[in-house]
Amino acid sequence: MVHVERLTPRESATLDAVARRLTNGEIAAEFHVSVRTVESHIASLRRKLAADSRAALIDAAQARRSATVRIPSTSFVGRADDLAAVGASLERNRWVTIVGPAGSGKTRLALEIAAAGDRPPVVVELEHISAGRVVQNIAKVVGLSSDSSADLMGQCAVAMNARPHLLVLDNCDRVLDAVDAAVADLLAASRSVAVLATSRSPVGGAGESLHVLHPLPVDHDGAAVAMFVDRARLAIGSFIPSKDEQRAMARVCRRLDGLPLAIELAAARLRHLPLDELERLLDHGFGGLDRARPATRHRTLETAFDWTWDLLEDAERSVLSRLAALPRTFDLELAEVVAAPGAGRVVLRLLDRSLVAPLDEMTATRRFRLLDALREFVLDRTDPEVIHAVRAAHTRHFEALARGLAAVARTDDSSDTAARAGQACVDLNAAAHWALVHDPASALSIATSLSVGAEQFNPDVDSLSTIALMARDPEVRRLATNRDLLALGMAMSYWDLDIVDDLAQLAMTRATDPPSVLTARHLAGYADAYQHRTQAALAHLRIAEQLAIELDDQWALGSVRQARGIALRDKDASAAIAAFRAAMDAYACAGDAMHVNNARYMMAATAAGAGTRTSEARRWAEQCATYARGCGNHHELAHALLTRTILSGDRRPDPVVDEVIDEFRTVGDLRCLTRALLLKARRASAADRVPLLREAYEVSARARDADHQSVAVERLVHALWESGARRLAVVELGILCHLLGEAQARERCPAPMLLELDAWETTLAEGRARAAATP
Repeated sequence: MVHVERLTPRESATLDAVARRLTNGEIAAEFHVSVRTVESHIASLRRKLAADSRAALIDAAQARRSATVRIPSTSFVGRADDLAAVGASLERNRWVTIVGPAGSGKTRLALEIAAAGDRPPVVVELEHISAGRVVQNIAKVVGLSSDSSADLMGQCAVAMNARPHLLVLDNCDRVLDAVDAAVADLLAASRSVAVLATSRSPVGGAGESLHVLHPLPVDHDGAAVAMFVDRARLAIGSFIPSKDEQRAMARVCRRLDGLPLAIELAAARLRHLPLDELERLLDHGFGGLDRARPATRHRTLETAFDWTWDLLEDAERSVLSRLAALPRTFDLELAEVVAAPGAGRVVLRLLDRSLVAPLDEMTATRRFRLLDALREFVLDRTDPEVIHAVRAAHTRHFEALARGLAAVARTDDSSDTAARAGQACVDLNAAAHWALVHDPASALSIATSLSVGAEQFNPDVDSLSTIALMARDPEVRRLATNRDLLALGMAMSYWDLDIVDDLAQLAMTRATDPPSVLTARHLAGYADAYQHRTQAALAHLRIAEQLAIELDDQWALGSVRQARGIALRDKDASAAIAAFRAAMDAYACAGDAMHVNNARYMMAATAAGAGTRTSEARRWAEQCATYARGCGNHHELAHALLTRTILSGDRRPDPVVDEVIDEFRTVGDLRCLTRALLLKARRASAADRVPLLREAYEVSARARDADHQSVAVERLVHALWESGARRLAVVELGILCHLLGEAQARERCPAPMLLELDAWETTLAEGRARAAATP
């Protein structure tokens, strides 16, 4: 390697001129010195560089330029595609700029490309250079003295023309205009030089091609985790992560958005903290990610972001602060709602500065996000009153959107409307949680709209959890009308039957006029039907049906008749099917095609469970599946596929059941998830049956679905006893005794087990105690 400090500035310039194949006379003319002076410089160069010929001096000049590429010794992970893409772009374009957020690894990528390419690299660091010194700094690295010519960039072009060079301009952000002018002059003067720049914003020059550098993928076996492991080994030595540790590292990398700088800083913390404690540290923010050295803008995430924050205009800072206060992603419309008219144009500038990132997933409207670390940095610099105002505006916006969707949900089952509702759910959940503290009336409004959406479209676990939180809140309950309670209770039928009971009892205490009596009896009928209190359910529903007819409420009439079918389906399949058919007629009059289909599914499921009218049931199930596919309702499709699988009568495992289970997990329909798990367990091998039954019990317990709990435990008792796990079987029988009572539980246990129970009394008591202690 050539040690540049050994050469004087004139010797460096002479060496570069030699590399350009200039004769001594041409060098003398260019430098305005005598030929004898040039010969003296060349003699000194040969001595200092141990070069015995002019060709050796040319090689030394090339080595001198290559030595400017100082690549860190750490491994370069996860950027193979970026290396190839930038390399290909440089073949097509003479100027490529790598743009990306702070800490994404732009400089490292540029250095790797410079070192690996065929072109001799010239690397110029511009981070601490003023605009007026850009050209002089390029000339200095090239080997020209800054006073050698008025046309300094022209001289640089000549200097790099002897062999096509790659000029790397690193960290251009603070001197974009100067870089634009310098590169334009260089490219005009040379047809062989290529330029690779790095910046958080495009330079904006003519002919500039951009390569956007995104954070690393955060899959559990992806590049982000690989980088974390590599940097952890630097911090703590030998490190072979277990599967649990890999999953934890993936969670950390997701929390860090796959940002390479953040991953390096986090991995370095393992010198002092175990991995689980690092996770907990990150739950409280990114302030703990720093290092003592080097004292550069990459020492902490804060210093990395601070460098860009200083370059922003006041309007950009203001809009960025408001975007950071949003709970999640946003589109241009939302940006204008929470910031000001015209904010959309500022967002596009922030995109250019790599401070806002487009969301990968494609939606009807392009959405954007801030990296979590950047969000925290900006929020630390944002007035709390601004944050409150943004969240209030966000809540009002999505409350109005939710009301609009709920108003059409019963009669609009189009896939477009369902998609809009699904896309809004995350924002609606965030708005509801914020409003629960600051504006309970808005929280109630959002929760009831979410409830209607959950029933009509594809529900989701987060929304059902939010609805449950609202439904339990005393202030929300105080504000709720009976119509609100009915909406909340219907959604909770998927999730927690105890909440449905509570809301029904509250509604009954508030039933003062025909509409409120209708909603109270309607909800109480569902609560009793799902809890298998058949006679109580039918009594409530008779009153509700009469009121629905008197009030000419066709949708309520359809729903009340569907509830009657639910109450009857385990007692009288024919009467239940008739009730579901009557419900379909009323729903059709109300224009609710989804509930027409849902009632048809219940007809098919009831027939399948009773083993009656199987040919009709198959036709009904197929009609349900066709409808669900047509409007993109995955929840209804799962219902249809589950019923069709039951009707097949096949005892072998069916991959469709796994798809159905995944769907019910995703949407949060715990009752149907339990049914699907029980079906899979019935078809499973003896080894697989027990864990499936345990899961079915746990899910039904979460849903407060006592009937399915007892079914799951009863089958678990039999499975364990048959497998030889007798003690465990007796413990489960103790749980069944707690659920059903001693007599009924004993009736349902295997006959050989019943003969031995006297010897297992202590174990049986253990099961009873365990069940009693379970919330």
